[in-house]
Amino acid sequence: MNPTYNAQVRKELKKNSKNIVVSHLGRCIGIQFLYTVPYLLLTLLLYVALFGGVFSLMLSGVTDERLLTMALLNGMNGMWLVLLLMLLISGPLTYGMMRFYIGLHRGKEPGATVLFTPFASLRSAWTGIKMSFCLFFRGLLWLIGPTFVYFLLAVAIPVGMMASGYFPSNGSMMLLNIAFFIVVLLIDVKLMSYNAGWVLLYDNEEYGAWAATRDAAAAFKGHFWDLLVFVLSFFGWALLSVGVTYLCVGIGIAAMSVMQGGAAVTVLVLALVAALCLSVVLDGFISSYSNVSFISLYEHLSASSVCEGDASAVWTAQGGADIPAVSDAAPQETAEVPEQPADAPEQDAPAQEEQKTED
Repeated sequence: MNPTYNAQVRKELKKNSKNIVVSHLGRCIGIQFLYTVPYLLLTLLLYVALFGGVFSLMLSGVTDERLLTMALLNGMNGMWLVLLLMLLISGPLTYGMMRFYIGLHRGKEPGATVLFTPFASLRSAWTGIKMSFCLFFRGLLWLIGPTFVYFLLAVAIPVGMMASGYFPSNGSMMLLNIAFFIVVLLIDVKLMSYNAGWVLLYDNEEYGAWAATRDAAAAFKGHFWDLLVFVLSFFGWALLSVGVTYLCVGIGIAAMSVMQGGAAVTVLVLALVAALCLSVVLDGFISSYSNVSFISLYEHLSASSVCEGDASAVWTAQGGADIPAVSDAAPQETAEVPEQPADAPEQDAPAQEEQKTED
């Protein structure tokens, strides 16, 4: 039986996950790089589609605002096409990435090419698209209410203060922003539990996306604050990644202000290259570390729910058939009476007569 989840269990799960990632660090960095490249290309294509016509007119010396505005509006039509393309590839790419992480956690050695495996099957690609849309829709349902309240208060507080004769202060808006940030953080933690649905789809692609997210999140029932602590435990790694990037960029900027000529440009270029390389390495490690740890956490909690008597729900969540009912009655055993040996010796005649006399 799995032990109750606590801080020690969390540390053990993260330690085992870190060892797995470190032993496959090259693959983790490679797949993270491959995952980022399509988004970078699509982002570049988005800017070209949106602002390409405007830049072309400006380079030609056109300054007419009407023509520039028309070019921008035409670019917006291409922008929607690029966004649609992003939607179509983001689901299968994410599905391929999660297949890689799940395989690592389960002791396999998947290659970086598993990222593109969902594109080889129309069903797998459609599964990834449905799952991404399902996660987006669930996030929208959770965020639409708090966001509406936030904007309502952001307008009502200044108006109310001005109606009362007070000048709106920055302090009230800062408190509102902090409260909204905390609410969004808690919602993100809740939404993270739905991501475990990728594990159920990995085991059975015929599982519906909505049902997979619902049943996977059920494993975290009663563990919301544990999941929050789990998420916050990676804050130091994220801070390290940001700090290293800003440090390298800061060195390059400082070189430009202290040095002159080609030496300053060289230091700046080297600093930017170092920032890019370190960012790729750190982000690849942190992303793999956090995702493998999350999958390990989910499978630990789901296995614990089986041990606690909720086996049928988890079995169904994993795409299996219903667990058949087991009769409470124990099987009856038939007592065997030892047979008397066939050639058992008979009593002597005098002994029989003596017994009759005593009677």
